[in-house]
Amino acid sequence: MRNKLYWGIGTLFILLIIGATVIVLFKDRAAMRQLETELEALQKRKDEQNTAEVLKEDQNTPEVSKEEHPEHGHIHEDGTFHVGEHDDPIQPPSRDYTPTQIQIPDGITDPDVKAAWERLDYIANNIWEWGGVPSNRAVELIDILMPLPDGFSGPTGHRDGEEAINMLAELAWIGDPRAAEVIAKYNCEGLIGGLSIERMLIEMGVPAVPYLVSYMLDETHMPALRSNSIAALGPIAEKHRKDLGGIVEHIIIPRLEAILAEEEPDYFEGAEAREALALLK
Repeated sequence: MRNKLYWGIGTLFILLIIGATVIVLFKDRAAMRQLETELEALQKRKDEQNTAEVLKEDQNTPEVSKEEHPEHGHIHEDGTFHVGEHDDPIQPPSRDYTPTQIQIPDGITDPDVKAAWERLDYIANNIWEWGGVPSNRAVELIDILMPLPDGFSGPTGHRDGEEAINMLAELAWIGDPRAAEVIAKYNCEGLIGGLSIERMLIEMGVPAVPYLVSYMLDETHMPALRSNSIAALGPIAEKHRKDLGGIVEHIIIPRLEAILAEEEPDYFEGAEAREALALLK
């Protein structure tokens, strides 16, 4: 009898829990429906408000006519429209430069040799033929770097060599072929040396050749300094042999062979001559 009573109480308890749960669920569902209805109403009012603002904005914006903005005009960076040319138009960067003077030796009888020298002179006067970007910044850097200082501790020297290297690197990065003269002078005059400036010249390519050949043939320079020109000239000549024409066969190679034919060639000049010949022959 007692067990039946316990079972009855337990069953009643379970039914009460189920009933309470059902009631809560119905209440929650009703609340959710109410919340969804309110959100839908709010979204509808928001959409209507946005539509009204767009219509108002369109009504306040006058239609642009062809008289106000003719076809032949341009818009400035500040958004204003301008027709015609400016009183002071922006000028493109200049390509002006003073080419190195190529002294063609007298008494040349071999037409191939003469053609090689004429080709060298042509390159010196037409450095833009191999591309490059005229740059006002390049002109600014050239004006700072030239003329050459009398050493970095002299009265006209720059603050330090590192500063000059940074400017030369920027100049080479810009890609203006007028940089070739400046970089060649700093390298071949012994102000700045090493692989970094040598790579700058190699990257400059054909426009650097007239300056490097002039240094290679200059007997007034120390052989160790002439070797700087040979170090860059060999890789350039190998890469751009076709553009250089007979310059490689009739100017560069004969000079390298003459250096190695000396009884006691300079150590540095001889080493660079051997390396360059290995690339070109």
